[in-house]
Amino acid sequence: MGYANRVWVGLLGEEMDEINALIGPSLGKSLTQAPEPRKPKRSKGSVKMFNADKSYGFIETGRRSIFFHLSACEDSDTAYIPVGQRVSYEVGADKFGKPCAINVRMGTR
Repeated sequence: MGYANRVWVGLLGEEMDEINALIGPSLGKSLTQAPEPRKPKRSKGSVKMFNADKSYGFIETGRRSIFFHLSACEDSDTAYIPVGQRVSYEVGADKFGKPCAINVRMGTR
């Protein structure tokens, strides 16, 4: 019988337990649970400028301005957001990879 027909089954039982104790679990199987995903950090600011015709604007955060689009506003019932409106948001990326505000919520709690 040639070597091509043989299949290595690895170590079994206590032998495998000993190896795992020395080098850790094999084949990427972790004995610990994965950490829980972190909640995205929400930032606060106020609307600095909003163009109702094109549905985009900028949020002033005190340090910088960040772009947002009306489609990123979760609870906006209108196509107009007044300048000065307090908002909270998460930072994401637009289709070009630039930072922008996502999950924008009117008012801050």
